[in-house]
Amino acid sequence: MTTRKITLLLVAAVIAIGTVIAVRNATRPAQQAAQVPVVQQTEVAAAARDLPTGTILKDSDVKWIPWPANTDGSDLFVKDKAKLSDISGAVVRDAINEGEPILPSHIVQPHDQGFLAAVLLPGMRAMSIALSPTAEVSGFIFPGDRVDVILTHSFSRKDVADLTERRISETILQNVRVLALDQRSDKDSNDPKVAGTATLEVSAKQAERLALAVDMSTQGGMNKGELSLVLRSLASGGPDKAPTPTWDSDISPAYPAVNGEDGLMQRVQVMRGKSTTEDTFERHR
Repeated sequence: MTTRKITLLLVAAVIAIGTVIAVRNATRPAQQAAQVPVVQQTEVAAAARDLPTGTILKDSDVKWIPWPANTDGSDLFVKDKAKLSDISGAVVRDAINEGEPILPSHIVQPHDQGFLAAVLLPGMRAMSIALSPTAEVSGFIFPGDRVDVILTHSFSRKDVADLTERRISETILQNVRVLALDQRSDKDSNDPKVAGTATLEVSAKQAERLALAVDMSTQGGMNKGELSLVLRSLASGGPDKAPTPTWDSDISPAYPAVNGEDGLMQRVQVMRGKSTTEDTFERHR
């Protein structure tokens, strides 16, 4: 065998060995990757924004984030085992940062002991009122919303000729916060349920006004009126300028206007010496 043939054989052997080594190195990462176990993922409920203490949760305050499925999730709200509606309406006990998983210990559910104590602002009171089936915006008022309270009722006016009963609607409270409803709409349902009772956050004076409004609407159990909640915009500020009451005569000309500057009737006091009498006359326009 010549020297040239021996050299070619050695070169071929070196190339073959190098090829084998290169193939092994190329396939080793793939084999190692195949050996790495795949981590199963699930989703858990987390804060969609920073949630201060006292926040009443809505569906928009909560989001699902990825979470390892093989970890202990017994203290988390895990998707497929819980719904966002299970958390909606609860109040934040301890502040939660955006993206942080929500734990049951972080929140207080509406029917849990201490719910109202956790949600009430200092100096405020909680008061519940009964609502008529049409008085709650078709079921789309939720805890945390701001509302006005309107009293619509009827009463007797003996000073109006040939008409003893008058009807009036007036805003008695503005920009009060809804703390709880005995029922709330299910986001997965197209059939929202209307609450029969609403719990509102009010001041001491507002509580007195609300208690009197309830008495005026029932009038000894005769149900001569009703209380309605009017949903306010999220962008609205504080209370507006106090609106004037709306009388039945403002809606229908079939009712005579009430006494006053624009009324059909006018009271006149007549003083004769030390005696004073009062008469009612029809106003001519």
